[in-house]
Amino acid sequence: MGTKRTASPALEALIDKSIELAKERGYNPAVFIGMRRQYGTVDAIERLVQSGDLQSGFKRLNQLDLLDWTIESAVTKFSAEFSRNARQCAEWRLQQVQRNRKSSE
Repeated sequence: MGTKRTASPALEALIDKSIELAKERGYNPAVFIGMRRQYGTVDAIERLVQSGDLQSGFKRLNQLDLLDWTIESAVTKFSAEFSRNARQCAEWRLQQVQRNRKSSE
């Protein structure tokens, strides 16, 4: 198959910090860490964000008030590094959370 796409140092740093913050709050994103090791940061994120399921990591980080540290947020912040489809999927998930927050207020 193709070669791993290399993430920018800034994206790598954001993801490293995201994992660190999650662990500090008691959540270890082991599946993502394994996928990142296997596929590289960009491809792991692309795979997860484009999955039809709402990922448990996304839900957990949202519960921990770390929405800005989700891989979906990373996709929107570093949009040039991701496919159009990944950007659309990430934006949709983030919009759903915002909609749910507004409806529960």
